[in-house]
Amino acid sequence: MTKTEFKTRYMPLYKELYRVALHMLGDSNEAEDAVQNLYLKLWERRDALGGIESDEAYCRRLLKNICIDRWREMRRHEQQSLDEEDVPDLCDDAYSEDEMNDKQSFLRAFLARLHERQRRIFVLRMQGSTYDEMELLTGQSATSLRMTISRLKRELIDSYKRKKGCE
Repeated sequence: MTKTEFKTRYMPLYKELYRVALHMLGDSNEAEDAVQNLYLKLWERRDALGGIESDEAYCRRLLKNICIDRWREMRRHEQQSLDEEDVPDLCDDAYSEDEMNDKQSFLRAFLARLHERQRRIFVLRMQGSTYDEMELLTGQSATSLRMTISRLKRELIDSYKRKKGCE
């Protein structure tokens, strides 16, 4: 396939493919990168593209696979950064070192029991993120985030009281 044939067959699909990538990834830079990767793969396979019945369907399928891979990589990276984050020190100097360590280990265990989405929201809030920032990072509404944080705080307090035998 020549350069001219490639351009006439595949370049008119750019806008539609970009919209698909943007819808799947939710980030314009990631979408542009995914579409560029698609065109790179198409160009590398240009000699084998002659037998393709529907250029658009083939491009969409290839793009969806690229987007899924990018999405998984983004999720893996987010999870690693959450796992590497230190739990903020919620204890003040009035407590003994043992008591602080006990509270920190309790908080770590509590976070480990949470669903990934809940843990991410709770850690973001403990790190001082605003609800607007959290809304952008998680894609959830501020109302939903407030409810989740409120429930998790209540659950944390109740768990701690049960552990200490206060109930």
